[in-house]
Amino acid sequence: MKLIMTGGGDSEHFEEIDHLFIGLLGSDPSLLFIPLAGDPRNFADGLSRIQETFSTIEFEKIEMCLDLSTLNWEYLKNFDAIYIDGGNTFTLMEEIRNTHFYELLHRFLHHGGVVNGDSAGAIILGSHLETAHFGETPDENEAEVISYQGLNLLGQYAIHCHYQESEKEEVQEFVSEFGFPVIALHENTAVAIIDHELRVIGEAPATIFTVGKTSVLPPGTIHSIYSYYD
Repeated sequence: MKLIMTGGGDSEHFEEIDHLFIGLLGSDPSLLFIPLAGDPRNFADGLSRIQETFSTIEFEKIEMCLDLSTLNWEYLKNFDAIYIDGGNTFTLMEEIRNTHFYELLHRFLHHGGVVNGDSAGAIILGSHLETAHFGETPDENEAEVISYQGLNLLGQYAIHCHYQESEKEEVQEFVSEFGFPVIALHENTAVAIIDHELRVIGEAPATIFTVGKTSVLPPGTIHSIYSYYD
């Protein structure tokens, strides 16, 4: 499994993670960009931003998907990576649940594809969406999603992005109530999960909350993690 998750900050903080991402792709890679968590008026700008961010490598193609229901394996298998952009977590999950994207994503990872999720695009990869409500600027559940279950690519781990130290108690209460551990990412923090290892990259630590314990992992730390594929 090859996953990259960023905390939702500006791309200028993630030069190292971008290099790692590019290194995982090999030569002449192709990328599928999924902006569906965001405002439709900004989809084209998002594609331009992705093209600029990864301008150091010549992608064979970068395509944008605006309707997950049109995806099938014959099309998806031609890509080396999927980039799931940020925005509203619940809007994105509603789009996913109305399609076969969940099964396609599992198959894509199983066959060696790389998935890069930013903010909402990272949160949906975890076990629970409640973390999208944390902090001073929470995501609103305007899509009226009933089930808060995520895609469970990391076993029981939930993902929290835009993390600030002031939210520590809020995260701990969630862990105590639900029993799900949480990987909390500052806006200038990212993690790469390759097979059994989580690597912290960026300018700030990642924090892992488990029942009765909080572990702060500085940039450069490598940590073993259970995932769906273990």
